[in-house]
Amino acid sequence: MEKHLKSHQEYIDEYDKLTVYRCRQMEELHKNTKLDPMVKQNGEDIDLSPMIDAFKEIRMFYLTGQCYENKNKTIREWEEKDKARDDLYESAKEPENISCLTCGHLMFMTSKTFDLGFDKKQNRVMFFYDCPLKHMPRRVFYNTGEEYIIKPHVCSKCHSTVTEDHKKTDAGISITRTCTKCSHVETEDMDFSVKKEEKIDPDFPKDRARFCLSIEEGEKFIDDKIRQEGMGKLVNEWKEKDKNKELYDKIAQLKKLTVLQFEELLVPLLEKNKYLKFHMKDPEAGRDVFVPFIVYDSDDKRDERSSILAIQKLMKKTLESTNWRLMSEGVHYRLGMLNGRLRAYEKEEDLLKLVK
Repeated sequence: MEKHLKSHQEYIDEYDKLTVYRCRQMEELHKNTKLDPMVKQNGEDIDLSPMIDAFKEIRMFYLTGQCYENKNKTIREWEEKDKARDDLYESAKEPENISCLTCGHLMFMTSKTFDLGFDKKQNRVMFFYDCPLKHMPRRVFYNTGEEYIIKPHVCSKCHSTVTEDHKKTDAGISITRTCTKCSHVETEDMDFSVKKEEKIDPDFPKDRARFCLSIEEGEKFIDDKIRQEGMGKLVNEWKEKDKNKELYDKIAQLKKLTVLQFEELLVPLLEKNKYLKFHMKDPEAGRDVFVPFIVYDSDDKRDERSSILAIQKLMKKTLESTNWRLMSEGVHYRLGMLNGRLRAYEKEEDLLKLVK
């Protein structure tokens, strides 16, 4: 069997043919699109020809650039697909113990071929088996174990069985099918002759040079595109910030505190309210920073409920102007010891949600 995987240059040539075809179609579309370049504005005739020509050039520029941008990825996918087909053909195991339907003898595998899957069907390998006593019919099995059954031809008029007469021709085989019921006759010619070579396209080298960008030209297109997309993203960010200026002003006013700065702010206030020995455990660092904490209530007059409410109120008020928040599960109390978790917001999109 002829290998599916070809040389790298053959894939390049195939892709360039596709590029030339697409660009020729675009030029043909431009050629056949008739626009009146003359328009009237304030009583004067304005010639839009330069603008129309520039628009066509820009469309062609982006088409050739996109073809270059997709070239390596597409060729790599083609190569991987063909290599997978060759690997399947080489590694496929023929089903064993296939018996002749006429005499029951074990048949032997005489040839195999690749069966290309269409319409979402998987690729398979077909194995052909012959009887050692030359009985017919031959049998054909896929590497999956499924037998290939040839559907018998029927008459196109009455759907009855037909007889077949095969005759060799200069090009291949001519098959005559005669209906056993209505005598309707159909003829099918199968051409096995060598296909004619692909017609040479005299304009291809010239168009390939025009439409298939060089590495230098293609990389410049990609760099310019990335730069333009970056500028567009930046402009959109500016517009979004201008639209939500009030919220971004609030973000700017937040105190972005480090862990140590946070402790320096909170501990004196806790001690002033008789919450002592504030201690932060090892932080849980992910998208944001989560920090478990423990503190002790030294006020004997506070019961569990009032102790929890007082520290939650104190923390929420203190943290309101910072990027730190008390987690929603709140504070837990046991024998005068209170524990909970704090969260520090760092990313702008999270701070935006916070101030909302």
